[in-house]
Amino acid sequence: MPYFRLALIAVVAWTAFHFAIAPPAGVIETPIAAEYPFSAERPLPRLDAEPQQTNLNDRNRSYPASGTDYLFSPQATFELRARVLGARNYRLGMESRVSPRDLALGWGPMARDEVLQDIRISQSGRWYTWRADSLPIPRSEIDRHSSNMHMIAGNDDALRALKRVRQDDEITVRGHLVHVSDNRGGSWRTSTSRTDTGDGACEIVLIDELIIH
Repeated sequence: MPYFRLALIAVVAWTAFHFAIAPPAGVIETPIAAEYPFSAERPLPRLDAEPQQTNLNDRNRSYPASGTDYLFSPQATFELRARVLGARNYRLGMESRVSPRDLALGWGPMARDEVLQDIRISQSGRWYTWRADSLPIPRSEIDRHSSNMHMIAGNDDALRALKRVRQDDEITVRGHLVHVSDNRGGSWRTSTSRTDTGDGACEIVLIDELIIH
């Protein structure tokens, strides 16, 4: 009997953790992509180029996410081509209910083999960190050309592509930088700068399109 009880407790705990505490996030459908669309004829960004961002005028406006109690406030349109420096899944907290996957991304010099061979990348706690015994490029260039980004799938195609992304992939991301809030007082704010570091420096990206090259 004790073994049966232990097994039952384990099953209940596993179910609560995976589905009640932090159910897997799926597609987050909002009207944002229709309100602020990308041109279908827009050329793909280059790996050596800076991320392209256009700040929006009405950044206080919020959009509901279908079937949830979340509100999204788009801050800017956003697109970049980057190398995946790391990918990490998360399942705890309000953030993971919206964005279960972070991608650490590098562009420009931070996408080059000769630079990355001297840098060690790690992710934890929704942060991205790097270490190097000697700096292959100035610290400011590393910070300005890499970032940890919290990814939110805005449609089925984006979700399927996001699940397939692996370290060292080259990807193009198009979407919107968003603030997230819920009706319980929770909030999560995106960075809109490539030069900030530390707490609050991660971008929250609602993905319209994700291409693995």
